[in-house]
Amino acid sequence: MILICEIMFDRGAHVPFNAGVLATIREAFPRDELAFYGAAAHIEQLKKQVGQALASSIIWNEICPIPPGSSYGERFFRELKVIRYLCRKLSQCPTSRLLLTSAFPSTVLAMKVARLFRTKNPMVQMVLHGLSGVSGRRRMHPVYRFQDMNTALTLLGNSGIQYLVLEESIRDRVVNSLPRLFGKIESLDHPISPNEGAVDVADLSDPIRFGFLGTALKSKGYPLFVAVANNITAKYGRRAEFHVIGRCPTESKYVNGTDVLTTPPTAEQLTREDFIRGITPLHFIVLPYEAVSYTLAASGVFLDAIAWQKPVIARVIPTFQAMFEKYGDIGYLFNNDSELMSIVEQILQTADIARYRRQALTLGDVRKSRDPATLATAYRELCRMSK
Repeated sequence: MILICEIMFDRGAHVPFNAGVLATIREAFPRDELAFYGAAAHIEQLKKQVGQALASSIIWNEICPIPPGSSYGERFFRELKVIRYLCRKLSQCPTSRLLLTSAFPSTVLAMKVARLFRTKNPMVQMVLHGLSGVSGRRRMHPVYRFQDMNTALTLLGNSGIQYLVLEESIRDRVVNSLPRLFGKIESLDHPISPNEGAVDVADLSDPIRFGFLGTALKSKGYPLFVAVANNITAKYGRRAEFHVIGRCPTESKYVNGTDVLTTPPTAEQLTREDFIRGITPLHFIVLPYEAVSYTLAASGVFLDAIAWQKPVIARVIPTFQAMFEKYGDIGYLFNNDSELMSIVEQILQTADIARYRRQALTLGDVRKSRDPATLATAYRELCRMSK
């Protein structure tokens, strides 16, 4: 049995990623019993995302996840309870495996503690979307240091646990910072959700539409996107449009100049259907992320850009830079705010239709490389290595 659990997210977040994971595992192990545990609302959306054929081959089970926002201690004890429950559900078959599709530092430590009190433990895989404290300067306060991912990964050993990150460049940086994790942390390319993606490549024509996807956070560069929108609109008028396809959190409600946005962020989280309707007419996806927050984090928005074949305008961050080095011309990279402004102006001034089409078609090739059927072989090999 392979048991997959989304222990963190209780609504639409991570539905596309989890759909890609389920499709990849089913392709890799078509005859194994597959069970998914998650929140009721999450499961409902996930079934739609994967399609009836795949959904009917999975055993669906509801749990109460622990969403972001809880304190470290509260999360730890609640996660420990869920993980013990999941371990009891797994058979003692040597091929049984538990995969957590997301994990905080508290989740990693809870998993290790839960395994201490069992005589027989299943193989565990944990997907790490964030790696606070692993690379660079750590926080000095001992309480905060104890609660970061560095401590979680190095405390109590890692026997029987395989950590997965979603880009090879992230794995390399982690192993460079923590050599003891060599052989314990591996990379699996971020899978594309099945039954989703562009059918035709859009033509580059006025108005050229620039999009910001996801929650409008400062760490994702939302204030910078708004500033660019104001400067470009003042100079080029209706030749450019700026759309935010996502939710506005409390921290961004008072960002100035949002009236220039053709599509402002919404008060509530978008349904996947509304998100797709928003992304479809866009020409470019802008990723002005702050480097400190995304050096060791894969971007789901980048995967949306790949799935829908929308060239990106992205800050020079190791994960984004590695994608350009690996796949070629899939958009533009910028180092600072003025470079972002210059790139947007260049696109408007030259309107290079031929280059835009090449970029979009290249993203189609990238999309094929992230398809679950393509990634199934790599996932089987990761499972073989974990034994």
